[in-house]
Amino acid sequence: MEAVILAAGFGSRLGHHTREMPKALLKIGKRPLIYYTIQTLMENGIKDVIVVTGHKGYVLRDYLSQFDLNFKFVHNSLYKKTNNIYSLYLAMDHVGGGFYILNSDVLFHPSIFRELHSSTKENLILSVDDFKELGEEEMKVKIENGVVKKISKLLDPQEADGEYIGIARVEGNIVDDLYNHVSKVMEKKGRRVFYEEAFQSMMDDNIPVYYESTDGLPWIEIDTPADLMKARHQIYPKIQF
Repeated sequence: MEAVILAAGFGSRLGHHTREMPKALLKIGKRPLIYYTIQTLMENGIKDVIVVTGHKGYVLRDYLSQFDLNFKFVHNSLYKKTNNIYSLYLAMDHVGGGFYILNSDVLFHPSIFRELHSSTKENLILSVDDFKELGEEEMKVKIENGVVKKISKLLDPQEADGEYIGIARVEGNIVDDLYNHVSKVMEKKGRRVFYEEAFQSMMDDNIPVYYESTDGLPWIEIDTPADLMKARHQIYPKIQF
């Protein structure tokens, strides 16, 4: 299995924190955020990593050069005009089989990934936090009989069953289907939507999408200065690396 790390975003809501660096290099503890993702991948035997860069991509490439992994860098030169569906589309031209999707702005407990890595489920498997209280901003999911039926930020929090945390496993048998649905969504809705729209398109096409629970383990997506402070002072101390 390979890993695809999506790290093209500008991080505009973080203001001065990301003016001169990508979100993936924000300091958490004594190290950049992406360090913890890389360490988790290495601990689980993942050696082939595709990184989609954008804002300050050369800074990220320089930092990652210290790790003994097989990196392939794909630059999204349209990162200011596109959303992560386009970054995923660019990455999928380089995958050789099954792969993991990881949003680079997520700090997560290593056991969350281990649970996904050891899953025996098929097709597309999402890491879902089915413990937390949900609000309007979260990428929410609706689950029926162990299968994810809906995924959207627009889902009613009262009707949703959890939040997709930005980590997924794409089995080899479903790679072509995902690529086709990514392409179809962009044709219909353009390149400014989230890649989860492609997941929904697969569900609408009766392709089963499964999930693994975070089991209440700590994680956070870092979009705002408040998220950054929470990551540093509340989430990171609960995670053992």
